[in-house]
Amino acid sequence: MALTTGTHQFASSMQDSLVGLPILGLALAVWLVDRHSRPGDVLPTCGNTFFKHLGPELAALLAVALLASTLLGNGGHNGVHEIPSEDHAVWESITNEWQLLTTADSLIGLQAMLRLLLLASAVLRFPQAETSPLVSEPAAFLFLASLCRAATLVLSPADIYHLDGPLGGILNIIVEALAVPLLLRLSFSVLRQAKARIAACVVAAAAAGVAAKFHRLALADAGEEYLDILFSASQLLEVLGAGAFLLRSLCISDVGSFTTFAHLMLPVQQFLGTYFMLFSWCPDAFVEVPQLVGEGHPLLLLQASGLMAVGFYLIALAIYIGTCIPEKDAVHRELHQHLEV
Repeated sequence: MALTTGTHQFASSMQDSLVGLPILGLALAVWLVDRHSRPGDVLPTCGNTFFKHLGPELAALLAVALLASTLLGNGGHNGVHEIPSEDHAVWESITNEWQLLTTADSLIGLQAMLRLLLLASAVLRFPQAETSPLVSEPAAFLFLASLCRAATLVLSPADIYHLDGPLGGILNIIVEALAVPLLLRLSFSVLRQAKARIAACVVAAAAAGVAAKFHRLALADAGEEYLDILFSASQLLEVLGAGAFLLRSLCISDVGSFTTFAHLMLPVQQFLGTYFMLFSWCPDAFVEVPQLVGEGHPLLLLQASGLMAVGFYLIALAIYIGTCIPEKDAVHRELHQHLEV
């Protein structure tokens, strides 16, 4: 009983501290915007650049939204297997709980679609995107995460790790498969980094693999526990990618249109996956479901890492907004001097 109480206290403390990360990042972003976007001010340079040069991305984003809305509006099941008759009652219960999305899997499906849009933009705009924080180490971690997801889909039976619902099935398989070569292209430049940085990436990725081995779910059949390990590893590699993105944001001052797009899209798509981790398994976050636990504390770890990734991306967004401000202030000073003359 004492151990159980201690575990609940630890989970509650972890939840309070990690939920504060995205809130802190969001508060910092709002403060920067409020401080430097007063009435009469022009939009920051990165905002002007975003709307001026990202027409194709915005059109593609609208197309993705329309496709997802149409599929979700039609409802139904787009999985790679038919729902057995004995599971119809369970399926109906799930669809009643997630009325708008049909099933929680739609969160992961939509996340994958937004991720693919961002990666396609990065590759098509690569000379410009190469100066953004997304390439190199972040892309390498995200590539490994994408490789784990693709391997899970290939090796998993149809009723284990494949997505159900309107955004699942073959659509999700294609989207996840296309993300792998795109991320591979974006991660090439990591090989040009110093050996110490490459070694740090290798050690971090290996640590994620070890943590995944000792903190895994129990969704796969006996003898196929590697699927659970791959699933946990993909989520942990995602947070490593988010952390690397934040670190590179501290060092890179690029305010190009793609960089703006990446800073806006990454927290949105990560939030979708994190929301799935928090509330798809159990109505309450940071509560382990014993029948889903294969080893360790996978739900606590996956939910915590998801919140950390969202927090990292929000803080990176706040920092990026800050990099746009000096250019705007310089324009204001020049205008003020002109008026004085």
